Amino acid sequence: MRDALYRTRVLVNRTPHFSNQTRREANRALDILDRQLGLNQVNAAEGARGIELLNRAHSSLTFGLLRSDDFADRFAPALRRLGLRGINDRLDEVPSSVMALPIPGPIGEREHRDDLPDPERVDAEGRPLPPPPGFY
Repeated sequence: MRDALYRTRVLVNRTPHFSNQTRREANRALDILDRQLGLNQVNAAEGARGIELLNRAHSSLTFGLLRSDDFADRFAPALRRLGLRGINDRLDEVPSSVMALPIPGPIGEREHRDDLPDPERVDAEGRPLPPPPGFY
C-alpha cells in the first residue's frame, strides 16, 4: 500500500504537465492518506477527505490508486462513504465484459484493407489509399 502511494507521489512531483497548485493539492491528499496507513483502522472521514482532495487535484491519480486491490481494501470505508469502489470490484460484477472483446468491423470475413497489398488498397473510386497508420 505504501508503495502505491509512493509511486503516485513520484508521479505527481515528476510529471511536467501538472501545475504547482495541482502538485500542492495532490501532495496534501497523499499526506492525509499516508497518515492513515499507520492506524489499525482507517478513519473514514479523513480517508474520504484525502481521496476527494486527490480526485479534485487530478482524477487520473485517484483512478490509478483505485486499480490497487490493497488501496481498495484499506480505504474501503472511505470509498463507500464517497460512493466509490475499486476497479476490480466493478469488473467482478460483470460476468464477461463485452468491452474486452474486439469489435468486429463491417468487413465480415474479408481481409481488412490495411492488410491488402498496395495495388489492391484502393477506395471505392479506385484511387490509392494513404499508407495505414504506423507505416512510414
